[in-house]
Amino acid sequence: MSDRVEQAAAEWALRHPLDPAGEAQIEAWLAEDPGHAGALLRAMAGLSLVDQAIAPRADRIEPARPSSEVRRRFLAGAGVALAASITGLFGWHYWRAQHVETARGEIRRLPLADGSVAMINTDSALSVALERNIRRISLDHGQAWFQVAKDRARPFVVDAGIALVRAVGTAFSVERRDQGVIVAVTEGTVAVWAANASGAMTIIDAGQFARFHAGAATPVVGTAPAAITRALAWRSGEIALENETVSNAVAQFNRYNRQQLVIEDQQLAHARLIGLFQIDKPGDFAATLATSFDAQVTTTPQEIRIARKKAEAR
Repeated sequence: MSDRVEQAAAEWALRHPLDPAGEAQIEAWLAEDPGHAGALLRAMAGLSLVDQAIAPRADRIEPARPSSEVRRRFLAGAGVALAASITGLFGWHYWRAQHVETARGEIRRLPLADGSVAMINTDSALSVALERNIRRISLDHGQAWFQVAKDRARPFVVDAGIALVRAVGTAFSVERRDQGVIVAVTEGTVAVWAANASGAMTIIDAGQFARFHAGAATPVVGTAPAAITRALAWRSGEIALENETVSNAVAQFNRYNRQQLVIEDQQLAHARLIGLFQIDKPGDFAATLATSFDAQVTTTPQEIRIARKKAEAR
């Protein structure tokens, strides 16, 4: 069966239930080729598997499973075929999308028409297309956190290039960088899969993350609720550090501020610290380093340079 037929089947599955006009159209499509019926069944079966996996636990009663099986589960067969088909649907009617970009230092809260909310991090770009049968987000670069309004009739799908995410009513972040894509769940459950669909879908729950690298069939999955919370402190305009290196902290500040922090001492760059800082106050962070590590700070409109104090000659 061709990719074109599988993509068409996925679109019909996502449009279910159909109005009378849609029923007539699908009947005509099914009559074109005996293989269309099988493609539609595979797409609907795959969609059902995904919905069952990511539906809130309270919505259904099921036998107890070992936690490892619940937290990391692969959907094979029809689910993979559906992943490939949904991937092919992106780009259709792209001109109808709303494009949003944030500048350096800008963090934007974007309410969506379906009741969902997107929090968009600094230096990010995404497109939003709320169609009748699917809610599609294309993350071009950067990071966004989504609080998804529940709507079983319209799945919420995020395309981050090498990885895709599907949710119903949940909250999660997606970060797309040159090094890969990281999906982190803060509430509920989502399905993730590689865009090339060479592997199966992976289900991750609240407190878990999935890290995708180019060419990998499946992501690296881990559980780190506290680290996820710290990593998303930007939503409140903060940088949360827990035994982070100074160089790592500086890199975070420099993503948001035009006045760049510069560490002149490599020993200081590798020092570790704990703290909660305001994103837009790199000077306060520099002052903390000066106090904690006996460093000196030199400030210009463009830079804040930090170095260890030189020992006085005796």
